[in-house]
Amino acid sequence: MADPLETDAVVLRAIRYGEADAVLSIYTRDRGRVSAMAKGVRKATSRLGGRVQPGVWSRLSLHRGRGDMYQLRGAHVVRTNAGLWTEARRLAAASCVLEAAMRVLPEEEANEEAFALLVRALGALADGPTLPGPPHLHPVVLGFGAKLLVVSGLLPHLQACVTCGAPPPVRWFSARAGGVLCDGCGHGVRVGDGGRTAMIALLASPLRGAADRPLEPADAVDVERIIGAVLGEHLGLGLRSATPG
Repeated sequence: MADPLETDAVVLRAIRYGEADAVLSIYTRDRGRVSAMAKGVRKATSRLGGRVQPGVWSRLSLHRGRGDMYQLRGAHVVRTNAGLWTEARRLAAASCVLEAAMRVLPEEEANEEAFALLVRALGALADGPTLPGPPHLHPVVLGFGAKLLVVSGLLPHLQACVTCGAPPPVRWFSARAGGVLCDGCGHGVRVGDGGRTAMIALLASPLRGAADRPLEPADAVDVERIIGAVLGEHLGLGLRSATPG
């Protein structure tokens, strides 16, 4: 049997397996995204159940057998992010963050910046205020998505037209071209210049406190469109909540 892996991790998803077990999708600091079987974790007497809920940051002990899946042997909570479970909107926003990490971050590829980003986003949601509006347009969710492009090496050019260098305002975005475009070069997704400046602001600001800087609804939609277009172009996917266009 391979050596045990002791690593900080966040559970992204837990799927019921049999009567008492669960298959966990986990993002680890040391191995990136992995899957693990958690035996007996759904039993009422299990001491591990609350330590491996989606959104909880724990120190996990994982063992790898003959197959590709790890076996969970132990867990110690680092941060519960308990605030996520006190309000439905917070939990819904956290689910958007976990889904984005699940779909964008690759398997078995460590990325400490991505792990730190995930931890910060969940902490910001757990400790921050509850906001009205769709959870996928929450400033922390959008800030996480924008910064996820950075740690994945996919950040587009936002400061000026990527083709001719024309200064703002620019009102088009093309993931294939690699950034925003002026009217003369325009093709791709139509976005307001407010969306461009909102995304730049999200990239420059910490996630903690992002909820205190709410976006205009139209700008939030445009930020999500930009993120979705980049993911669609480079990874063949988009955030499931992304606005089409």
